[in-house]
Amino acid sequence: MGVVMFKKIASGFMLSFICLIQISCCSIKNYQSSNDIRASYLNHKFNKGEGKLVNQNFIFMSKYVMTKDHNDYTQVCYKDQHDYLDCNDPLVPVSSASGYIVDVDKKNNTLYAITAAHWCEETTKDELYDTTEIIFDSQPIVGYFAAFMGNEYKIKSYIMDQTTDLCLVVFTSKYAKYAKNINVAKSDPSIGDNVYAISAPMWSYEDEFRQHYEGKSSGCDEYECAFTMPATYGSSGSAVINESGEIISVISRAAVSFNNYAIGAKPGQIKKFLEHAYETLRR
Repeated sequence: MGVVMFKKIASGFMLSFICLIQISCCSIKNYQSSNDIRASYLNHKFNKGEGKLVNQNFIFMSKYVMTKDHNDYTQVCYKDQHDYLDCNDPLVPVSSASGYIVDVDKKNNTLYAITAAHWCEETTKDELYDTTEIIFDSQPIVGYFAAFMGNEYKIKSYIMDQTTDLCLVVFTSKYAKYAKNINVAKSDPSIGDNVYAISAPMWSYEDEFRQHYEGKSSGCDEYECAFTMPATYGSSGSAVINESGEIISVISRAAVSFNNYAIGAKPGQIKKFLEHAYETLRR
């Protein structure tokens, strides 16, 4: 009787052990981090929207004074004392802009996004005081970040052209697969064409929101295109999209007292800039 009972207990233990191993195995195989789940959820949510814009391609751009410890103001990183790679914690917000992914390297999880060059320009010590009202001992290190699919990434590099006010930023994300390649229009928009943009003006960014703006093309001259559409501080860098989902401009300037007039580069200028930027990056 004792032997039979022992065999039953032993059999039950082994069965439980096997089940535990199987469950653990399956759990490890199908495990997703909270970031993976968040990105998948956002992708599903953004795909429900209809329109000419790709919600997943929008990125929110932000600059911060960097520190080694975001809880300690005395640990601010300075250009003459620290290395940029050693300073990973954003401390003081400086400025923001909008951006739009134009090219995706899914093999290397690398994303290329276009924005405004005046945002990419280095921020001087005097400009930092104007925006933060903080007097720094010397020129602090300013970090560039891109918010994409629920996560924030440090921008690896950027190339800009001040003449056309265009900048291409590069960063990596394991969720690069959710973005799409975007074409630049072959011709200028005509007066009266419908135009669209996603922006995050005045730091008004939230992971689950996508602020869609619509307007009309006012036409183009030899140097730039104009649009009657909402734009203000933080709208800089927004890609302007036509009915075919192509980029026709990138917002560079907006009227201050009348926030429904914006100006940006022409399609030909954007295409030429991107070709030069990609060629430079390949060197």
